[in-house]
Amino acid sequence: MEQQELGSKDVSNQTSWLAWIELACVVLLNMSINLRWLTFSPVASIAAEYLDVNISAITWLSNCATLIYIAICVSTGWVFERYGMKTCFLLAAATNILGSWIRYFGTFAPVNQRYPVIMFGQCIASIAEPFIMNIGTHFAAVWFATHHRVTANTLQALPLGMIVATLSMPKLVTSTDDMPRALLITSCISSAFGIPFLFLPSGPKVPPTESSRVSRTTFRKSLKIMLKSKNYLLLIFVFSINFAMFASIVSITSLIFTPQGYTNVQVGLFSFVRIISGVGGAIVAGRISDWTGRHSLVLKVACCMTVVTTVILYVQELAAECTFPVSESVSASVLWLFSQVSSFVTTFIMDALRAGPDASPPNNMKNALIYAIVLACCGAVPALFLQSDLKRIRRDRNAIEDNQKDQSCQDIQEISFVMQEKIA
Repeated sequence: MEQQELGSKDVSNQTSWLAWIELACVVLLNMSINLRWLTFSPVASIAAEYLDVNISAITWLSNCATLIYIAICVSTGWVFERYGMKTCFLLAAATNILGSWIRYFGTFAPVNQRYPVIMFGQCIASIAEPFIMNIGTHFAAVWFATHHRVTANTLQALPLGMIVATLSMPKLVTSTDDMPRALLITSCISSAFGIPFLFLPSGPKVPPTESSRVSRTTFRKSLKIMLKSKNYLLLIFVFSINFAMFASIVSITSLIFTPQGYTNVQVGLFSFVRIISGVGGAIVAGRISDWTGRHSLVLKVACCMTVVTTVILYVQELAAECTFPVSESVSASVLWLFSQVSSFVTTFIMDALRAGPDASPPNNMKNALIYAIVLACCGAVPALFLQSDLKRIRRDRNAIEDNQKDQSCQDIQEISFVMQEKIA
C-alpha cells in the first residue's frame, strides 16, 4: 500500500520555474522567522536595559522557541498529513506575523509589563518554526528534480535571518529608544514575506521525480523503519550535537565578545563572517552533492571541519534518503525534536558556565567555549561511521533507466514495422 503510485501523470524529471518562485518565498519566510528569533540577542545589554531585566532573561527570549518547538513538534506532523503542505506554510506565516506585531505593541506597555507582553509575542511567533522547519525536505522532494533537491535544501537552510540580525540590529539599536523601531521593522518584514503564501499553489502540476509519486508510510510504520535504521540513529546524534552547538553560540554571541571589550557592531561583523563562511561552504557542498551524489562523504568532511551549516543541511537530506519511503516531514520532525532538546540543554549549560562579575574579564564565557569545543568533537565522531544509502535517488535513477529502455524498445519496434512495410 505504501508503495502505491499516486495518479497516472508522467514524471517530468525537471524542475519547473514555479518551483524556484515557491522556494524564494520559503527562503524569505524562513529569513523573517530567524530575524524575529534573533532580534534581541545581538543587542542583549540594550534590550535588558529597555525591558528592565537581566541578561539571562534576554537569553530566554531565544530559548522560548526551543520549548515551543518541543511542545508542538508532533502536532505539526498531524497537521501536515491531514491538511497538507500549504496549510503548514500558512500557519507558519500567520503565527509569525501575529507574534511579531504583539511584540511591537508590547512596547506601548509600562516598563514593568513590557517583558511579559514581548515574551508572549515571541512564544506565539515561535509556533511558526516547526511548521516550516519540519517540511523543508518534503518541500524539496515534492517540487524539485533529483539533481536540484540538495540545492533547494541548501537555499532553505541558509541562515539569512541570522546574517541580517547580526549586521542590522547593532546599527538599528544603539540606545533603548531605538528598540520599538526595530520591532516595528521586523513586524513589517514578517508581514511582507508571509502574505504571498495565500496565492501560491500547494504542489506542481506534474511530479518532478518518480519518488515524489510514491505514497509515504504511516506514522507508526515510519517510526519502526527509523528505529531500525543504523544510519538514521547516527544522524540523530550528529544533527543534535551540531545544531545544539550552532544555536547556542548564535544565541550568546554577544555575551561571548562584549566582556572582551568589543562593541555590538563589531560582534555583528564577527557573526557575519562566521555565518557567511558556513553559507558559502553549504552552497558549494550542495552543488558537489547534486553533481556527484556523494552525500555521506561530504557530511563526514563537514563534520571534521565543523562546518555546522553544511552538517545541518546534509543530515536532513541523508535522513530522507536512508528512511525512504518514510515521509520527509516525519524524519525531519524527529531530527528537529532531538536537536531542539539538546539545544535547550546546551544553551542552559553554556549560560550557567558564564563567569561571575569578579572574574577577569567580568562575565566572560571561556568555560562555555571550552564546552563547545568538546561538544564539536563529540558530534564529529559518529559521522565517520555513516554509510551511503540513497534510496530515493536510486528509485529515481532506476525509473529513468526503465523509461529509456522502454523508449528504445518502442523505437526498435517502430523501425521494424517500417522496414516490414517497405519489404512488403
